[in-house]
Amino acid sequence: MKDFIFLGGDLRFIYAAAKLNKKYHCSVYGFDTLHEDILKQTGVSVTTKIHRAKNVILPLPMSRNCDYITAPYYSGKIPISAVTDAVGSGGTVYCGKACPYIYEICKEKALNLVDYYEREELTVVNAVITAEGALEIIMKEKALAIVGMKVLVIGYGRIAKVLSKYLHALGAKVTIIARKYDDLAWARTTGCSAVHFNDTDRIKSDKFDFSDFDTVVNTVPAVVLGHERLIRLKNDCLVIDLASKAGVDLESAKELGVKVIWALSLPGKVAPVTSGEIIAETLLNIIKEKKGGNYNE
Repeated sequence: MKDFIFLGGDLRFIYAAAKLNKKYHCSVYGFDTLHEDILKQTGVSVTTKIHRAKNVILPLPMSRNCDYITAPYYSGKIPISAVTDAVGSGGTVYCGKACPYIYEICKEKALNLVDYYEREELTVVNAVITAEGALEIIMKEKALAIVGMKVLVIGYGRIAKVLSKYLHALGAKVTIIARKYDDLAWARTTGCSAVHFNDTDRIKSDKFDFSDFDTVVNTVPAVVLGHERLIRLKNDCLVIDLASKAGVDLESAKELGVKVIWALSLPGKVAPVTSGEIIAETLLNIIKEKKGGNYNE
């Protein structure tokens, strides 16, 4: 029985398995459409059948609909219930952004559950790579230099903090929209303009006008760009949504002809090697901290 089996995931999890495989025995399942050259380069053991392991590692996010495990390189679908085929009672399930169903399964089957996305060392690096990916999209999609570009960033969490810092350093004119006054204060200390959400719905304001911006980046996982706000954007404005749940009313955007790029899981697309290695390092950190584990260092 192997120490770890990875169920599904994007390229990050191939590289995570490769790094973890240097210390433990790992295999991956759910990559039958991935080019075999990548698998050969990493030396990862791919299985065509789910087998028992001491631990199972699920993707980030583990599921988009809390029904099937995220598996973009698998020709079929992997139900979340397949976890019970991969690990027995007393085993550990590691996942990113746990959904309610996995909690139910783990409780019923006496499995330990660890959400590795709650670890700060992972979320910080994830935010940095996501911000880099957003910059890449802006440079590719806009026929403008970033220097002098007017960019609106909605929200001021980890990703927004890093992205606004990068944009400001490159000479963009950055405005932050946030609800917390302390976030607005911190944003201003970095050289960005900052506006409270409540001050953005006035059609005309000395402080703020949606039509001023060349690019809008949303980081809030709730619909904050509905029809009334979208209609106020300039015709050639690019909207990038980095939230896991769409912050843009996509139907309204389509009707209005607003270009929206919903950029999900950017770390797995722009830097899968780095992203995979930090996932593996996070798992190793968890193992080191684990008391009375079933495996040795």
